Amino acid sequence: MEGLILMKRRFKCQLCGKVFTEPDGVFGLRRRSSCRFREYLGQEALHQAVKRTARKERVGEGLVRRCGRLRRLGKRLEANGAKQTPQFIGLDEFSVRGRRLYHTAICNLVEGEVMEVVEGQGQQRVREYLEKLLQPERVKGVAMDMHEPFRQAVQICLPQAKVVVDKFHLIRHINDALDKARSRIQGGRGKGKRRDLFKSRYTLLKGAERLADWEKERLNRLFYRYPELKKAWVFKESFRAWYRETDRSRAEEMLGLLEEQIANDSLPEFHKLLHTFTNWREEILNYFDYRLTNGFVEGKNNRIKTIKRMAYGYRNMDNFRMRILATNPGCEVRVSHLLT
Repeated sequence: MEGLILMKRRFKCQLCGKVFTEPDGVFGLRRRSSCRFREYLGQEALHQAVKRTARKERVGEGLVRRCGRLRRLGKRLEANGAKQTPQFIGLDEFSVRGRRLYHTAICNLVEGEVMEVVEGQGQQRVREYLEKLLQPERVKGVAMDMHEPFRQAVQICLPQAKVVVDKFHLIRHINDALDKARSRIQGGRGKGKRRDLFKSRYTLLKGAERLADWEKERLNRLFYRYPELKKAWVFKESFRAWYRETDRSRAEEMLGLLEEQIANDSLPEFHKLLHTFTNWREEILNYFDYRLTNGFVEGKNNRIKTIKRMAYGYRNMDNFRMRILATNPGCEVRVSHLLT
C-alpha cells in the first residue's frame, strides 16, 4: 500500500522551554491522512455506502464517517437555506420502511432542488414547514397528487396559491380503470381463457401516437371482438387528448362532456372516477393555468430509493435527510469546507 511520508521538524523555545512541531497544510494537526484524501472520502461517502467506500480505499469506516460528517453538512445546508421562496413547489411522499412509514419531500420546481424532507405524510409536518417560508405570498402554484392532507396544508398556509393535481397521477388512475375493465372482460387477473387480452395489456395502455402498425392491427382485432373494451380505450385516449387543450374554459367544457359520457355509459370501472372529478375538479383544472407536474419530484424519489438501497436502509433519519439534501445541485462543491 502506497503512502506519503512527511518529515516534520520539532522546535524548542529558548525562553519558555516549550517543545512544538512546525505546522503543515498537507495533513493538518494530529492527522495521519492528507486533507485532499479526506476531502475525497467525504465526497465518496455522500454518494455510496460508508462500508463500501472504506473497503474501496482500504481505510477504516470511522475515518470515512468523520470525513463525510453529515451533521456539519446539515448546518451548512441550513445556513444556505434562507433563499428566496420559489413561485412553484412540489409535494410528494416516499416510502421509508415499506408501507409502514412515509416521509414527504418538498421541492423547489423552479430551481430543481429539494427544499426539505419532513417526517410522515400528514398535514401537521407539512404545515410546520410551509409556515416557516420567508415569503409565502410569492408561491403561485403547488403540484401534488390527490392527497387530502397536502391540500389542506396548502389551503391553510398558502391561501393565494393554486393546488395543481399532477396530470400523470390522474392519467394513472384512468389507466388503472382501463386495466380493470380489461381484466373483467378477460375473466380475472390471471391469463384465463382469453389469452389475446392478457397479451395486449401493455399495448392497451400505450399512447395511440406511439403504437406500431402491428400493435394497431392487434387492437383493431380486439375491439372487433370486445366492443366494451373499445369504449374503455377511447375514454383513456380522450383524457390524454384533453390534457393537450390550451384554454382553461375550453378544458372545463370538455371535462363536463367527458363526465357526462362516463355517467351515461355502462363501464363500472370509470364510474368510480366521477367521485374523483367531483372532489378535485378545481385542482385538476388548475393545470391549465400553471402547467405544473410532479415529474421532478418523482425523479428525486427514485434517487432517494437508490440512496436507501445503497445503505440497506437508515436507522438515523437525520442522516437520511442530510444525504437527500446533499443531492441538490452544487452541494458537492461545498463539502470541502465541512471536512475536519
